[in-house]
Amino acid sequence: MENTQSFLQQNTAMGTDNLHLNDEAKIQELLKEQEKLQTLYNEVVAYIQQHPQMPTEEMIKYQTQLKQLSEYYQSNQQKLKTLGYSTIQVNKQVVIKSGAKKNISLKTLFLGCSSLIFIFLIGLIFLFFYLVKNPAQFGGLESLGISASIAKSLLQGLSLTVMLIVLLLGIIILIINIYKAFSEKNKSKVWYYGGIVLGIVILALGLGVGTKVLSEIEKINIEELTDPGSIVSFYMNGVPGEKQQFIKVDGSFPLIAPTNISAHILPTNFQNFLNKELGSQIPRYRQLDCGNGQILNYLGKGNQNFERPCFYTKKGEYLSKIIIHYTTTTNEQKTASYPLNKITIGSELTIQGIDKQLSGGKNELVIGPLPAEIEFKADKVFRDFNLANYRVLWDGDNDGTDDKLDDASFRFVYDKAQVYYPKVRFPDLAENISYTFPLRIEQSGTPVCGIKLQQKKVNEYLISTAFFDGTERFVSDYSFVFYDKATGKLIDEIHNPDLGFQFDYRFPGKGTYIIRMNFITNDDKKSSCETEIQLLEKSAFNVLYELHASSPNDMTYKKMNSDPILEKKVVALAEIPTKLKLKLLKIEPKTFNTKINVYFDEKPVVFTSEGEYLFDIRDAHPHKIKIQIHDKVRGLDYEEVLTTEIGLDDVIGKLQVLGENIGFEPFEVTLDASSSRLNDPNDQITYFSWDFGDGQEQQKVSNGVIKHRYRFDYDKNNGTFLPKVTVYTQKGRSVTVEANHRVVVKKQLIKLDIVPESHPTQEARIGDPVSFSLNFNGLPKKVAWDFGDGSHPIECEGRTCTEMTKSRSEKGKYLITVKMDFEDQQSVEQTMEFRVRN
Repeated sequence: MENTQSFLQQNTAMGTDNLHLNDEAKIQELLKEQEKLQTLYNEVVAYIQQHPQMPTEEMIKYQTQLKQLSEYYQSNQQKLKTLGYSTIQVNKQVVIKSGAKKNISLKTLFLGCSSLIFIFLIGLIFLFFYLVKNPAQFGGLESLGISASIAKSLLQGLSLTVMLIVLLLGIIILIINIYKAFSEKNKSKVWYYGGIVLGIVILALGLGVGTKVLSEIEKINIEELTDPGSIVSFYMNGVPGEKQQFIKVDGSFPLIAPTNISAHILPTNFQNFLNKELGSQIPRYRQLDCGNGQILNYLGKGNQNFERPCFYTKKGEYLSKIIIHYTTTTNEQKTASYPLNKITIGSELTIQGIDKQLSGGKNELVIGPLPAEIEFKADKVFRDFNLANYRVLWDGDNDGTDDKLDDASFRFVYDKAQVYYPKVRFPDLAENISYTFPLRIEQSGTPVCGIKLQQKKVNEYLISTAFFDGTERFVSDYSFVFYDKATGKLIDEIHNPDLGFQFDYRFPGKGTYIIRMNFITNDDKKSSCETEIQLLEKSAFNVLYELHASSPNDMTYKKMNSDPILEKKVVALAEIPTKLKLKLLKIEPKTFNTKINVYFDEKPVVFTSEGEYLFDIRDAHPHKIKIQIHDKVRGLDYEEVLTTEIGLDDVIGKLQVLGENIGFEPFEVTLDASSSRLNDPNDQITYFSWDFGDGQEQQKVSNGVIKHRYRFDYDKNNGTFLPKVTVYTQKGRSVTVEANHRVVVKKQLIKLDIVPESHPTQEARIGDPVSFSLNFNGLPKKVAWDFGDGSHPIECEGRTCTEMTKSRSEKGKYLITVKMDFEDQQSVEQTMEFRVRN
């Protein structure tokens, strides 16, 4: 210890003796001094550890020496750093107490624990891999409380964890050594470069080996290991794409028909079976006998399934078999059948169409065309399984919402053409199992509609029509007709496309009515749908009235015969002008809130002091007298419309469609109103005003015969038009009449072909000029050519480029595209492939 004291005194005195040395010499001098300091430091520490019971004064002396050595060492370190030399500090200031023991650093503790955990994980991986590959060992996995599938999942998780740890270790080693290699100066960097290589090797090994291990674990077939004697597994099919798409048939739940059961080959077990049964004989192909008459072919080529599932529709026991076709050693072709599992269908659902026949497909039930109403019954299931409670959940269209609960029978209407998967669940039979099967609803050849009625007021309903499967877009024209079911009499017809498929309608009163919608499609197919309604209520009010009339020859009002008026709702007048008087004799029930309105040609009429309503008829036109009675508080309504009719018409208008009234656009029609006549010999027709029904009009022209060109209305998807004409006379009379037929315009069949006139084989040599022309119908507005060679398309107006010439400088196949916009039709596009060779 005297060496330490003398060294400190000596070096304190010689602190400035080396100022004459150069930098390199100073560095070497300081390094020697640092080694001496390190040696002395270690001697003092060793002496203190050997004499733990030394007096306190002596302990303080040695601790002071340690402090001085450390401070001197740190001073030299700072000098070395100033001179451009960097090294790692060795000794540190320590305090050693009496009886102190050597401490373990946190770094050492962390590394030790990490190593133990890593070794433990590796051990678990080997253990689970062994258990999965040898499930019968140690009394089987089940005896350990671990199923084979869980053991496989644990094995995958542990392997992934170790793989991530190895990758993380490689990344850390790589980052530290890259940092050191670029930050350290005046020191060899060979070890750091070696560390970088080591990090890369660890990363590569971790990624490669880890991926390989996970891939091998994924290939482990649990079923083959747990049941080495089984060669085929069976699964009950659920809804495609759902979690329970395949449920293994293992006896844990009963099977209910109709159901699809898939078979899956266990390849290793099956190969062992073939080796045992066939030996050196060569198997050619295999089939599955479902036991219900279905024979299914095996797909093979990496797919362990058969071409489709077995479809069972009835209760029973079905013995499945594997059929193997093989070639013997003497080249004979033989077939062998081996029994497999017995498929037990414990019960069945009763399924039947209400108004359509239900049939069976290969793996589905089929009904149609839509709409189709189907009844499902589960009474056999409750009886076969002796279920005490009628607990059942029905979901007719598999939308996730139960449509009916706890009822053994269930009906559902399918209104779209597609494959459905109706579900039924029996909580007391199998809580988490949903039974399902594919049900195909077929399309109809024509659109199918349904009529619904919603009551708004007494005898007034909202009538709406809905087309199934979105087929209303194919309907070009339609009308609604109303029949009295008791008499078969037509009571009303509505043909107004502006109303759409929904409108309000008021029925005459008590009775049973048939509402039918007749429609025609774009391709001239006709169909209809209808519904029936029974009205039990009388009209809102019971109204009794009478009419009186006076004429220029007899100014007194005389009562008119009420019977024809009440029956036909027509007021027949013999001459004009005529005055009418309406008397409301009785209104029942007469309530406080009853409000009466009378209109003449939609204009309100004020009653007289005697409670009468007066009308003045001055021409031969039909006039409307409307009686309306309301009670908004009670929601009661009454309306009756009377029409005046003059025995002799002033003007008799007539409008005919000459020739065909149905054709393709543009469709020119001749309209003839020249046969209109007058009953007044002193009057004459002056002009005609034409309303062609397509939005175009010609006002007050002298022509009684006129031609008009119709086009299909693409915006409204309408091609049916009703022309009208108003005939005016010299005395100011007029009448408006409709044509005897509607004009029906069909969409033009658009045609566009690319014709390579000079090379009809669609093939030419490099440099050959090729002439192209277009074959089309219609009036072209714009033409665009794209020759498929990357050049900018050529566009022109009208017919200016309906013929083109093009040559190629490179061989190959070119896709030529022509788009043509028409003045009178929609745009159309055509393509053609052209080949250029050497």
